[in-house]
Amino acid sequence: MGLTRMPYRIFRYILGKFVSTFLAAVAVLTVLFLMDQASRQVEQLAPLAHSLRDFVLSFLLLVPPLLAYTVPLAFLAAMVWTLEQMKQDREITAILSTGTSPLALIIPFMAASAVVFILSALITVYAGPYSFARYNLRLGEMARRSFLNDLKPGTFFSGVPGTLLLVGGYERESGRIDGLLMFRSDLPENQAGEMILAERGLIQPPEQGSDEIILRLENGTIHPVAAPREDYSSGSFQGLVSRVRNRTPDARLNFRQLIMAASGAQIRSWLSGAPIAEDEARNATYIIELNRRLAMPVTVLLYPFIVFPAAISTGRHGKVAAFSSSLIIFLLTYFLYSVGSRMAIQGLLPAVLGAWLPDLVLLAAGLAVFVPYTLAQRKGRIVLPGARP
Repeated sequence: MGLTRMPYRIFRYILGKFVSTFLAAVAVLTVLFLMDQASRQVEQLAPLAHSLRDFVLSFLLLVPPLLAYTVPLAFLAAMVWTLEQMKQDREITAILSTGTSPLALIIPFMAASAVVFILSALITVYAGPYSFARYNLRLGEMARRSFLNDLKPGTFFSGVPGTLLLVGGYERESGRIDGLLMFRSDLPENQAGEMILAERGLIQPPEQGSDEIILRLENGTIHPVAAPREDYSSGSFQGLVSRVRNRTPDARLNFRQLIMAASGAQIRSWLSGAPIAEDEARNATYIIELNRRLAMPVTVLLYPFIVFPAAISTGRHGKVAAFSSSLIIFLLTYFLYSVGSRMAIQGLLPAVLGAWLPDLVLLAAGLAVFVPYTLAQRKGRIVLPGARP
């Protein structure tokens, strides 16, 4: 039995059932993944957010990176779910009675996989990194605005590395202070620490992209913190601008967060600017990330060759079993990606091979399942569920 042309109405009907299930699966899975992320991110975001709106807007920037995982999983779940539903309703038997080849039933899913592949590639290559970069910038901006939240009059404040502050009065909105004692120990090694006293002043938080806190002080004195000696001297001032270095926004981000937020061009520039021998593990991570952004979408093109023969040639198992089987395949893919990445970072595999390991395994599995199924179908050896031999 050859691969006959599928009627347009049947093609559209199957594709319609798949698309509605796929969109619902994307929505449900993304919400579930977001709930999991909420428990992880709340400790990082909650102390910095000024309002619920601030928290929600920052949190929603995590949606595109999550779609890189939920879209392939939703495709798997929707394909298995659609085939299972059609088997339960005996729609597959009805379609085959029109003379349509069983092999033709894969055509709508292959068309859908091509569209989902493009969507996934756009997410992993462009939308995901861009959104995550915006999330990191927003995180840094929130930290910039809130780092002085714990500054209280009459209480020592050590929130700035290498600096200890004590103010008599502090107006949070304007940054004005009345009475200041500041001890600095973050000076160059050849200079002793210094203590600054001032009657009043203004504290300006770092501007975006900067890590310097600016203190504009009035009517005060400067005293070196050292034992008196011949070169010991103190001084007074009417106006003084002191710059204190705060930790940079990048210091709050781990290496994984930074690389996920980087564009492909940025990662390639890091890779070309660092000798391989200098840090093999880090450079392997760069190579893995570049390849992963394309390898993950490619899995969507491979799933139909595994799912279709297994789903179409077995009996009815129910929707729970259908979803469970798709979840197992997806978890296996993610497990292979994790194993391949770790082996590549440890130097046991080439970095490119580590990133593409899930695709190679899925390709081998697809050939092992789909080719025998196709040959058996052409020879008429396969009996479909609900059909009489």
